[in-house]
Amino acid sequence: MNMSKHIKFALANLRICVGLALSCAAIQVSGQLTARNWDGKEPTVYTNAYGNRDSIFVFNLPKTGNLSLRQPGLNTYKWYRFNDAALEFEFEDEIIDASETSKENLTEGGYKLTVTPQGATAPKDSFVVWLYMNPGFDFKLYKNLNGEVVESGAYRLCTHTDFRFDPYTPTIQSSFTYYNPARLQQGPLTFENRITYMMKPENSTEVELRLNAQGNNQYLRDNNPPYEDTQYYFRAFDMFGIEKEDDIMYRTIIPYVTLDQPTLPETDPTSAPVPVKFTWTPYNVSRYEWNFGDGNSAVFDLETVADTVMNTYYTPRSQGYLVELKVISQHDCTYTTDPVRITVDPPLLEVPNVFTPNNDGQNDYFKPNAVSLRQFEIWIFSRTGKQVYYHRGDDLRSWQGWDGRIQNSGNEAAVGVYSYIIKAAGWDDPPTRNPRPGPYSGSFHLYR
Repeated sequence: MNMSKHIKFALANLRICVGLALSCAAIQVSGQLTARNWDGKEPTVYTNAYGNRDSIFVFNLPKTGNLSLRQPGLNTYKWYRFNDAALEFEFEDEIIDASETSKENLTEGGYKLTVTPQGATAPKDSFVVWLYMNPGFDFKLYKNLNGEVVESGAYRLCTHTDFRFDPYTPTIQSSFTYYNPARLQQGPLTFENRITYMMKPENSTEVELRLNAQGNNQYLRDNNPPYEDTQYYFRAFDMFGIEKEDDIMYRTIIPYVTLDQPTLPETDPTSAPVPVKFTWTPYNVSRYEWNFGDGNSAVFDLETVADTVMNTYYTPRSQGYLVELKVISQHDCTYTTDPVRITVDPPLLEVPNVFTPNNDGQNDYFKPNAVSLRQFEIWIFSRTGKQVYYHRGDDLRSWQGWDGRIQNSGNEAAVGVYSYIIKAAGWDDPPTRNPRPGPYSGSFHLYR
């Protein structure tokens, strides 16, 4: 390829573009219309004739707007101001034979500047920018005279807390309207100045919250209200550095409890009935409800609750039972602990086949080995069928056993073979059902 011809061809194209600066998308303008002391700059959503996006310069009030441009050589600058009613840029000012131009104390709206080099018959460059005068915003929470979340239930609920804005200090989230100069009749474009809201509960981390609205009321919602009185700190800021702060005290209506591991008895710790001692630390609690996993519950008032003993038992169709503690605040908010499993052995009855009531301290009583029995009844007969002993009780552990004496006489029973019949029911039977007869019958030897 002849490189010299290629270079000449490129230069020729460049001269053509320079001569058609207003319509050639490849032209690289040498100046740039800019602003001093702006607080932010955003691009327009449309693209201009050069394929670029125009600028929206943001000034936080009470600042005033300004624009300036410096272009090499002597030029004629013409300033235009956008007329919203007429939807056109109207001529406003002209500066002749200058290398730079500037405008001060500008108000919100659109501005166009054309640059015509000295001796030229048409503008070389044309610039459009928009000025958004950010009014800022107010941010104040609605609270009572003590600086607390107001007492209405609409603000403090069991599931969440709404921190509402002070209705007498409305927060304004402003927006700015501008146009695409090439398509003015298509209507306005909108730029939104978004406000971000941050919440930091005392001794916790800061999180961003979404703004909610109900009618004309705006609020910020915390979906995890604490169970302790907590000071909240809020921070709000817009896209251009304006920031406001406020704080508020939340008086909790949420109950909470920490349930310690239960204490089981030292003897027969898994044989029902098992007296289990629970201890707990309450917060903001007025009532307690215990659930023992069998459909039964117990309710206690705050004044009567301390470390207490709950007699809880083996439940049907389970190798144990789950205990839950639900606490209720005076506002009827609830909190339920994680379930605690208590393991209980299934019912078991083992009957010995011999005993020796000779007062030697060994095997002196005829007593079946029982586990988790709710009811127990026993008849003992001699070989001739005469009843020599009877006992019925609800707790086999408190029964000493048969001492080998004929009941109601105190006389010692003779050595020999005796038979028994036992009816028993375990704690896995519903308490309302009569004890079922078990296959508990047989014989044993009495030796002395």
